[in-house]
Amino acid sequence: MRLRMLSAFAASALVTCGAALAQERQAEQKREQQVIEDFVTTRGVSFDGPGSKSQKQAKPARRKSGAAGKSPSGGAASGKGGAAKGSAAGESNNPAARPGGAGSTAAQAGGGGADADGAQVLRAGAAAGRPIALGYTVLLKDGAGRLSFVDAAHEFKTGDSIAIALEANADGYLYMFNASDGRNPELLFPNAQLDGGANSLQAHARATFPADLSYDFRFTDPPAKEHLFVVLSREPLAGVPTGAALVEFCGSNVEDCAWKPPASLWERIRGGAKVRGVTEAKNTQLAQSRPRPVTPQTLRRGLKVRREDPKPAVVRVNNSPDADLLVTEIVLVHR
Repeated sequence: MRLRMLSAFAASALVTCGAALAQERQAEQKREQQVIEDFVTTRGVSFDGPGSKSQKQAKPARRKSGAAGKSPSGGAASGKGGAAKGSAAGESNNPAARPGGAGSTAAQAGGGGADADGAQVLRAGAAAGRPIALGYTVLLKDGAGRLSFVDAAHEFKTGDSIAIALEANADGYLYMFNASDGRNPELLFPNAQLDGGANSLQAHARATFPADLSYDFRFTDPPAKEHLFVVLSREPLAGVPTGAALVEFCGSNVEDCAWKPPASLWERIRGGAKVRGVTEAKNTQLAQSRPRPVTPQTLRRGLKVRREDPKPAVVRVNNSPDADLLVTEIVLVHR
């Protein structure tokens, strides 16, 4: 009788523990979903006003590719892990030149208003008060070129092709580095063949990698863990050539140009990906929903994301409103 009583007690404790864990997980999912909802709140909002930081970089003259038949926005994947050279930020790299961007009509007194297109406009001070955040989604391309959501933790095989959709909640500057097995980092974006090496990004505008979705990131032998480091900064990242400086560095070798960060800079970038004070939220609703193809037209770079568009698979937020930098490491496993 005693043994039976103990068994019953143990079973009851296990049920209670399981229920508590389930409730805790539900609460965590609810918190993560709220982070994602907060991220998309500013879709359709333009941040405007004197002193906007995104006005500091003018758009360089567009360069043509030096090789006939090559797209300036992307090429075939590289040998190891397949990090394609083609990348993109906004359609125009000068936010001040775009409707609703940093140079649009000033908002009314009181911090808000509307631009000529009827979009909500907030003064730059309101933008500065929001923590910087980045959303990303990994998309798997099938044999017919159709794209659909895939978990970044998915194990990829040789021949798999992917694209990555990025979205920031603030105007700033975007950088992407690739390091196969965490070694030998190379700058993927900005790219000397695209918009003259410019890398400014408008809030909630599409940034797809590669820029031309007729290309892709393709996993090639030998297998490796591809570490993609995405850097979103309110200010240009010191020490990284962009614009004319990047074009000059590449010279006539624009197609195979691979700028490598010095060890001191790379350590700061790697360390930034592991800094505390960053909240990461996964979109469980997207993961649990039935996969649906994504048309390349809806992912064209520079397009403003609509409120009704799918939310990112992952959102990362630097919890400090004063922080000017957010580094995101995306690890893609190729076996």
